Amino acid sequence: MKFLKNLYIQRALREEAKGNFKQAAAFYSKAEDFEKVGEMHELIGDMLRTFPDKIKAYQRAIRWYQEPEHLERAADKLARAMEIEIRADAKVSPVELHRLPKVAEYYALAKQWKKAGSIYEELGMYDEATQMYIQGGEIRQIEQISARQEARDHRLYSAQQYYDDAEAAYHRGHRDKAHQALQQCLTIEPHHAKARDMLETIHQALEAGPQRLIRIPTDECEYLLFAKPVVTIGRSDEADLTLTQNDVSRTHARIGFHQQQFLVEDLKSSNGTRVNGLRIKRRAELRDRDVLGIGRSLRFEVHLQQSPQGLTVTLCPLEHSRHRRYLLFSGKIRIGGGRDCEIPLRRIAPVSPSSLFTIHYSQPFWYLTPHAEVPGAELNGSPIHQYATLIAGDTVSASGMSLLFE
Repeated sequence: MKFLKNLYIQRALREEAKGNFKQAAAFYSKAEDFEKVGEMHELIGDMLRTFPDKIKAYQRAIRWYQEPEHLERAADKLARAMEIEIRADAKVSPVELHRLPKVAEYYALAKQWKKAGSIYEELGMYDEATQMYIQGGEIRQIEQISARQEARDHRLYSAQQYYDDAEAAYHRGHRDKAHQALQQCLTIEPHHAKARDMLETIHQALEAGPQRLIRIPTDECEYLLFAKPVVTIGRSDEADLTLTQNDVSRTHARIGFHQQQFLVEDLKSSNGTRVNGLRIKRRAELRDRDVLGIGRSLRFEVHLQQSPQGLTVTLCPLEHSRHRRYLLFSGKIRIGGGRDCEIPLRRIAPVSPSSLFTIHYSQPFWYLTPHAEVPGAELNGSPIHQYATLIAGDTVSASGMSLLFE
């Protein structure tokens, strides 16, 4: 057995002298001289030029080495090679960032405590960084990292407070306040997952913009609200008010407010736009009780209401979809049993005030405010506190009736 070991060592020495370190490592392995096996792989790593190959060679050396000084030397070379490779680009990618803790581990194995600590500190792993600095006796770094950790903990606490405030506001129906608190939270802690998810939910709910559908099941009707000065009418999906009849052009007409007037403008449609049966050439004013004709067959009765809250126009279909109304408004609209309400309700308790709610739009939120005398107003089954901001899927109830918002 001893003869074979000597034989393998002689062969290993010859291969090593020739610079055949890989072959020498194989013979040293057979001779069970593991420190020399590690040395051969370390020499291979020194000779190689590409960092992936150098790293593999140094990793093999570490697996064979047992002597602390040899391990420390190889670990230092491995950590340096890995760090150079990872930081080759000006900005470290997220994938490469995940390799940095391993670099810190190799620096620690090499007893390069300050380097290991700085990497952990860079990654925000303050507990690990502190341990490295303690090992190295780096008192100044320990004090600095303690201060940073306290600052980070304070920021995280503040961020969580903002998130808790946002969650409470959201469930009260105050989505505007929730939106503001979430932005504050993410300014402090950009990676707060729950805050990002809730903010995305709010943004998705606001995609409809200044347009909202209200269903009133008890009255078997619905209102499509437009909180904008101009609305386009046509067969195109891009039109604000989309009509499916074939005699309607893709971009047929435009209606809107202009200097306290309500105007309709034909957009060179094929079958024309009419007011009280007369085809307009280009633009005309619409007054209360006028009949607006779109194409050959569609007619809408126009209702204009002027109030201190603003100007409102309701288009009531005369032949098709008579359960639906189209309502354009500036300012605020009232919902209730009173005749002056822009959205009148037929089936509410007689003791209710004439106006149950007011609605207005302030980009990007729709606001609903209950009348002070409305008892038990609820949003999705929870009491409304002063006001609520509405999103798709909400249900508002009071005085024995419900409003569904889509």
